Amino acid sequence: MVKYLLPSLDLLHTFEAVARNRSFTLAAEELCLTQSAVSRQIRSLEDTLTLRLFRRLHRAIELTPEGQRLFDSVTRGLDDISSCLAELGAAAKAPQFTVCASVAFAWFWLMPRLEHYRAQHPDIDLRVLATDQPVLPGSGEVDLAILFGSGQWEGLQAQLLFGEQVYPVCSPAYLRDHPELRRAEDLLDQTLLHLEYGKPSLGGVDWRTWLLQQGVNGQPVRRGVRFNSYPMVLQAAEAGHGVALGWSYISDPLLAEGRLVCPVDRKMETRDGYYLCTSTFAARNPGIIAFLDWIRGEVEGQGGFRMISGNATHTE
Repeated sequence: MVKYLLPSLDLLHTFEAVARNRSFTLAAEELCLTQSAVSRQIRSLEDTLTLRLFRRLHRAIELTPEGQRLFDSVTRGLDDISSCLAELGAAAKAPQFTVCASVAFAWFWLMPRLEHYRAQHPDIDLRVLATDQPVLPGSGEVDLAILFGSGQWEGLQAQLLFGEQVYPVCSPAYLRDHPELRRAEDLLDQTLLHLEYGKPSLGGVDWRTWLLQQGVNGQPVRRGVRFNSYPMVLQAAEAGHGVALGWSYISDPLLAEGRLVCPVDRKMETRDGYYLCTSTFAARNPGIIAFLDWIRGEVEGQGGFRMISGNATHTE
């Protein structure tokens, strides 16, 4: 039994063109047909439906009420089919997924390595969402996220990339100008650069937390400088404006390049770390699997980074 008793799609397509253009002549030009062929198809459709779809006026046509209803319905159907085909075609041409990371992680760690990824996977359309308000995978907006925390996120698979190490950094010129800076307590007499908006993405470690962990309980003598962006904090440190806190996954390469130095060799380690997180469904996507393999390889290949447990997977 035939489910849909419909006229041929060719007739409906011709009808849509005539109704939209309000002209047999313009529809014929659009469809690359003769005007007489278009007229015959419209007549055939009207005979099949036993309805008049157009009123033939002097040098003009207009839709009948029945024709208007059919036109609205056909337009919706053709629009839906066209949109579906476009989406299917785009999906077939370019696999796409979205990675979410903090601004600092995306700027300092991920972006410098994307050239390597693109060279290995040129056919994958990768979208990077940099935000300090983390978006969890499975929300419909992102497929994969690099999150800071304990690794316990309900409904997510979390693989630990590296732990958190925090230590002071400044420019070589700043250290030359402040030879008295040797111990943790000497930092109280320096210009400290503060990140005011760090809790969501950088674990909430600030100068007070770091100094207390080193046994320093006093108050800074000088006024510091405050920023709401970690890239700005590091730029200020490189420019010699003061001493900043460096997170090892960001600042280790800057120390290796000589752009920054560590004036006090004291590191603070927290219990949390940086995790590569996916939803259970997304973890089966071949493109995402390839990205996971790539980023784990990048972490393992960096001498300045520490892979604590590449197989530490938590699922709730």
